[in-house]
Amino acid sequence: MNNQALQEYDFNLQQQAKYTQDCQEKNICRWLHLNYTDVDTKQQLEKLALNSMVVDALLSEETRPRANLIDEGLIVSLRGINLAKNSDPEDMVSIRIFMTADDIVSTGRRRLVSLESIADDIHHQRGPRSPSHWLVELIYNLNDNMAGTVHFIEETLSTFEDGVIDNRQTISQSDLANLRRQIISIRRYLGPQRDALLVLISDKNKLIEQEQKAEIREALNHLQLYIEELDLCKERANVLQEEINVQLGQTMNNRMYVLSIVAGIFLPLGFLTGLLGINVGGIPGMDDPNAFYIVTLILLVITGLLMLLLKKNKWL
Repeated sequence: MNNQALQEYDFNLQQQAKYTQDCQEKNICRWLHLNYTDVDTKQQLEKLALNSMVVDALLSEETRPRANLIDEGLIVSLRGINLAKNSDPEDMVSIRIFMTADDIVSTGRRRLVSLESIADDIHHQRGPRSPSHWLVELIYNLNDNMAGTVHFIEETLSTFEDGVIDNRQTISQSDLANLRRQIISIRRYLGPQRDALLVLISDKNKLIEQEQKAEIREALNHLQLYIEELDLCKERANVLQEEINVQLGQTMNNRMYVLSIVAGIFLPLGFLTGLLGINVGGIPGMDDPNAFYIVTLILLVITGLLMLLLKKNKWL
């Protein structure tokens, strides 16, 4: 589906018997999908004689998931995982919807696989039977695409945890930071999206029948599960970050400990060699050819005594 041009999907509900059962008095249900950044989109919406509030909602640049009843229609904004090539999953794609009992108007800017799936079903005459069925199918598609991303995050985090706990590999701080950013960005929209689904199944919403509300309620349960899994992943990522910091601190302490031991051993030796290396008269053994070997032996004895002292105090 090309979002750069007007997409108009008409499906005749009398073409198949199952369609006529759901919409006996409606011959045509229409779905219009527009690119809200296109200069002609506002004119297209004004031709539909929509409420100014509805037009503003459909053309809004920044949106968060929500659902509001207005006049005889329903304004819905939802977010879906960005599955486009070379894109980040946390850069979620938004879709704005105005739905009545007969028609659907949706707007977007980027490619959304969930919409393309519905358009393909409609093209092959196996699509939704009414606007409420269309909305339910969209919600299920969004959830299905979201499930893969949530599971990928869980598997990636588990791989990081195994590597850190078993000390098999060193996890890059940037990799873990990117994963945490994905979790936070996706979780940011799932909470409002859950609230929007709650509005859709409320008793005040008469556009959606009880059968579809039951399906949305099931989708809501799955969405709640994804939210809980992301919250758990966020906590696991925090614990993992703390574990990495502890390991880095322990590694640094071990290295500093070794350096301190080496410095402690060579400090007295350096003092003695420095003292004997001053350029003044009166240095003992200056004229003795065996003085070098005697001093070396004394240094070795001092080194041995220092090693024994460190072991006795359990510093080694």
